[in-house]
Amino acid sequence: MVSLDSSNDHIVRSWHEWEIEGRERCVILVVETDVEMRPDEPGYDGAKLEEVRAAAVAASRRTASAVDRIRIIPAR
Repeated sequence: MVSLDSSNDHIVRSWHEWEIEGRERCVILVVETDVEMRPDEPGYDGAKLEEVRAAAVAASRRTASAVDRIRIIPAR
């Protein structure tokens, strides 16, 4: 688990996933957020979503292993 959950009030939790294709491995930082991500929906706030993205990028730079991609998903 990546310790970025407390760095932003809108991050519910986060974790690493691996995608493996042949001998290639891609590390993905998955960030779950309670921020509305669809611009056409009520409650959408682009600034809040940008804060979540910035926190995820900062966390990916702090991890010991290289993060190849970041995936931000809505909380269930």
